[in-house]
Amino acid sequence: MMAQMEQPRIAIIGGGISGLSTLHFLKRRLPVEVSIRLFESDSRLGGTIGSDRVDGYVCDWGPNGFLDRVPLTLRLVEELCLQDRLRPANPQADNRFIYRHGRLHAISASPIKFMTSSLLSLRGRLRVTMEPLIKPKRDDTDESVFDFAARRIGREAAEAMIDPMVSGIFGGDAKAVSLRSCFPVMEEMERNYGSLFRAMLAKKKSGKNAGPAGPSGRLTSFDNGLYTIIERFHELYRDQIQKDSPVLRIIKTPQGYQVEFSGGPSETFSAVVLATPAFASAQILHDTDRQLSDLLYQIPYASLAVCCFGYSGDKRARELEGFGFLVPRNEGKRILGSICTSSIFQDQAPTGQVLLRSMIGGYTDPAAVQLTDNDLISLVHSELQAILGLQTKPAFVRIFRYEKGIPQFTLGHSDRLKQIDQRLDTLPGIYLASNAYSGIGLNDCVTRALESAKKLVTFLRASMTLS
Repeated sequence: MMAQMEQPRIAIIGGGISGLSTLHFLKRRLPVEVSIRLFESDSRLGGTIGSDRVDGYVCDWGPNGFLDRVPLTLRLVEELCLQDRLRPANPQADNRFIYRHGRLHAISASPIKFMTSSLLSLRGRLRVTMEPLIKPKRDDTDESVFDFAARRIGREAAEAMIDPMVSGIFGGDAKAVSLRSCFPVMEEMERNYGSLFRAMLAKKKSGKNAGPAGPSGRLTSFDNGLYTIIERFHELYRDQIQKDSPVLRIIKTPQGYQVEFSGGPSETFSAVVLATPAFASAQILHDTDRQLSDLLYQIPYASLAVCCFGYSGDKRARELEGFGFLVPRNEGKRILGSICTSSIFQDQAPTGQVLLRSMIGGYTDPAAVQLTDNDLISLVHSELQAILGLQTKPAFVRIFRYEKGIPQFTLGHSDRLKQIDQRLDTLPGIYLASNAYSGIGLNDCVTRALESAKKLVTFLRASMTLS
C-alpha cells in the first residue's frame, strides 16, 4: 500500500472525449476536497473530435456523431445540459449504398429486396440464404471478421458487404481484425443460436430490435457539430484543465505516482488515468512497467484522411439522397466511402449546397494520408465524380489527416487486453481510458470512462480507509 498523501490528488492525462468524460464522472462522485486535474499536451481539447464552422458549413474533423442507443451517453448529455442542442440524423437520409461493379446498390434488410438486388450475383445471394444450414464453429479460437463472414454467408458477400463495413467503421482490414473484439454480438449469436438468421428471428420474436452487428440506433450530433460537447466540458471544468502540458513519463513512488512534464516541474498524484492513445500511454508507462508498455505498443493504428467537399450549383450533387456509400477494397477505388452530411444534418451546410465527407486511407492504404492536399483533392473528387456523376469541382474544401487515427482490434486483441489488465493489477491507481481497448466509438469511450472512474473511486476509498 502506498503511503497516504495529505490530500488525494488525481491526474487525468489526455483531453479527448475519454479524458473529459472521466473528469466529469469523477467530479460527480468524489468530495470537493479531492483534487482532480486534467492535462492535455495540445493547445486545444477534443483529440480527433473537432468541428470547423466556415461559410455556413460544419465540418467534423473525425467522428461526426454517436448512435443514440446507449442510455449512459444520453444521460451524460443531460448532465451537461446539452439535450436541447441534440440533432438526430434526418430520417429521410437513411438510405445506404455500396459501390460495386461501377454503380451504387441500395442496402436493404428486406429479404425480397435483397434477393432482387444486383449487389451480389444470383449464386452469391443463394449462398447467403444457406446461412442457417452452415454448422457453427465449435472451437474458441479468435477469428477474423472476414473469415467469419465468408464461412457463414459466403466469400462474395464477405467481400462486397462485410469488407466495406469494416473499412467504413474501423478504417480496417476485415481479414486482420478480430470478430470477438469488433463485433462480439455476431460471435454470441452463432454460439447461442447456431445461426445469425435464427438469432435474429429469435430476437425479433422477443421484441428486441437487433441486427447481426448489434442493436440499432440513430446517428446523433449537436447543433454546430460534435465539438459542441467538448466546448461544454471546457466551460464547466476550465479550472481543472491544463492545456499545453505534455507528459513525458510516470514513475511509481512510495507517495503515489510522479508525473514528469515536458518543460515543467514534476507532480505526485494518488492515481492517474491515461486517456491517451495506446502508443502514447506505452511511452508514458515505459519506465513504470516495461511489459505493460510493450503490450500497449502492440495495438496497431490505421492512418486516415477525412476530406470535406462542398458543392455549389451541381445538379447531380443536389439530387443526392441518402446517408452515403461504402466501397469494397477490390473495386479499384481508394476512398473508403462517403457520407452526405448535408442530407444527414441539414443545418451543417448552406441552403442549396451539398457537403460530402469522404474517408481515404485506412489500414490497407497507409500511403494515402501522405498525399499532398492538391493530390488528395484531385483523387477524391475524381472518384466521387466517377461514382456519383458530379459535374463541377468542389467550391469548398477541408482536409483533416490522422497519422495514427483509429486503433485496430486485430486478431488476439482480447488476449492482449487480459494481459494488460494483469499488468494493471500490479499498478494500483493506474487506469486506461481511451478508444484503444473496448470500442472505438464515442459511446464506447464514455462507457470506459465511467468504468475507469468507478474503479478509481473504489481504489481511492479503500486506500484512504486502509492507510
